[in-house]
Amino acid sequence: MQRIFTTIALSVMCVALLLAAGCSSKKRSAAVPRPEGKLAVAGFTNPTHNWEILAGYLDEDGHPAPDGTVEALDSVLLATLQNHQVFDYITPAAVAECEEVVVFEESGLPKVSAWKYWLGVGKCIQTDFLLVPQLTYWRERVGSTSGIESPASVALDFYLIDVKNERMIRSRYEETQESLIENLLEAQKFADRKGQWVTATRLASDGIEEKLMELGL
Repeated sequence: MQRIFTTIALSVMCVALLLAAGCSSKKRSAAVPRPEGKLAVAGFTNPTHNWEILAGYLDEDGHPAPDGTVEALDSVLLATLQNHQVFDYITPAAVAECEEVVVFEESGLPKVSAWKYWLGVGKCIQTDFLLVPQLTYWRERVGSTSGIESPASVALDFYLIDVKNERMIRSRYEETQESLIENLLEAQKFADRKGQWVTATRLASDGIEEKLMELGL
């Protein structure tokens, strides 16, 4: 009997939190001022070895995301920048040309660190700031919107490199979706997602939105 009352109480609390979250304002503002100077944006990369990442380490070494994932995230990234009124930047296509130049210049030399590589790309493109997004973990939802065997899970890293001063800021997003009862603090996300189990792409989209704002973009 006590278990029944506990379950009912939790359900009522969840509904109340969901309603409160749904009624709250969704307007967000950037956490810091927008970087001053020329901005370049690289396309997403999906490192599969630790030497390819700018910081931290991979949970699963040698496990790439499915084909087409990086391209889909690039589209979300550019759309999110547009929604944030960020228009004046060097595009991933232009940055990719410098990525090829740096690779060519380093050919035959000992393997350089990811930091030196991306700093070299930033200098090649002659920008003040270079945004480098990396997808480091991807697990798709197994199940449907209403019920799952295992939830979607993603990990993204965003590095804003100050090319002139050779410094960078890292902003990391990790999420494995949980039910509202498992994590009552995420009531707003639960409401935004209409109480459904979402795909890894949706998790990544939320992460891109959140972390760009955190970096002033």
